[in-house]
Amino acid sequence: MSEKYKEFLKKIHNNKKSDIPEYITITIRLGKKKKLIDIKIRKEDSNILKVMGHEAEAKGWFLSSVHIPLKNLGLSNKTKNKEILQYLNNPEKIMSDKYTKNYLVELLKKYLDIQADSKNHFFRTERYKVKKQYSTGGKVKSM
Repeated sequence: MSEKYKEFLKKIHNNKKSDIPEYITITIRLGKKKKLIDIKIRKEDSNILKVMGHEAEAKGWFLSSVHIPLKNLGLSNKTKNKEILQYLNNPEKIMSDKYTKNYLVELLKKYLDIQADSKNHFFRTERYKVKKQYSTGGKVKSM
């Protein structure tokens, strides 16, 4: 992980001194430790943050993680991972923010299941690559 990314995580998870709301982190793909050169942080609607990473030898940027404020899920800062996980895997339960609900539905379509990580308010996806849609059978040409 780059130093910039570590510093970013400290800011959004240690909010005792700042006015920044408590976030949950869903890790999509971390990238190789020493090969992560740069990160971009993009703010979506409803204060959802997307972190894009760039590695030394690879072309382009990849989605590294997504950070969602706990208040978007309608939960308090002291909520346990088990309770949060129910909302992440069943976005229909989210009533407080429609954009967050739709965003999680799209995330689950691409990366399947969200699982708890060892740290508090940290999660990861079941798969690191986007699920591809394969078509089966022969295709009929129209005349």
